Amino acid sequence: MSDTDYPQSGLKAKETSPTERALETLEILAQRHNFAVSEVMTELELPKTSAHRLVNNLETFGYLESGIESGKYQAGPRLLELALGVLASSVYQSPVHSLLVELARKTDETCSLGVIKGSDVIYVDSAISKSPLTLYFERGHKAPLHCTSSGRIFLADMPEKLLDAYLMSGPWEQVTPNTIIDPDHLKREVLKTRESGYAVNDSEFVLGVVGVAVPVRDIHGRVIACLSVSAPHVRKSLNDMINIVTLLQATADKITRVLFRA
Repeated sequence: MSDTDYPQSGLKAKETSPTERALETLEILAQRHNFAVSEVMTELELPKTSAHRLVNNLETFGYLESGIESGKYQAGPRLLELALGVLASSVYQSPVHSLLVELARKTDETCSLGVIKGSDVIYVDSAISKSPLTLYFERGHKAPLHCTSSGRIFLADMPEKLLDAYLMSGPWEQVTPNTIIDPDHLKREVLKTRESGYAVNDSEFVLGVVGVAVPVRDIHGRVIACLSVSAPHVRKSLNDMINIVTLLQATADKITRVLFRA
């Protein structure tokens, strides 16, 4: 097939504007972790040169970047900043915040909603309890993936190639004496998270603090955020945190319904 060939013989390109094609390309990305130019050609019915030009332009403006897999593209820094800002704004101004407040009241602990950005979890909203020694992750606060229950949720959701690439970046910073910095050990914990559907943390990020997190999914089942609860060890044990997983999962389901009007 030459550079000007269409993905299927005799098929004409759609009559769409450059803006529509750019948005449709980002929608393709939203359906998966990454994509190849050939997928843009097929789904948008574009010739090879047009598809490459479209993807290159989005990469130039920071909306896409080359992924870990050769020939694949993933969300770029500008797109991540945009998505983070939109989600943070919609969460803070919607009934989602009320759900966090309700969860904080029921658990008597701080609960937070986070999203992934690079190798960190960024917290987009939190609700604080009235209990003493309460932790608070304010909007915009970030924490590493390797030593938080929230981070473990996102690691467990990664395709194998992305997870393996992340594990190759270890060992990581020893934040506390309990921080898991060995890649093999962390992978075992990630696999446990995949199997159980939740993640726990015992003093790995903040000494004397336990945490638990569950995924928040979109209507297609993809993980878009994580819901977590953190508590001082003097008030909650790790078993206490595991016992509230069902409550967290129910709240996560409500957040999905609110965000997607499901």
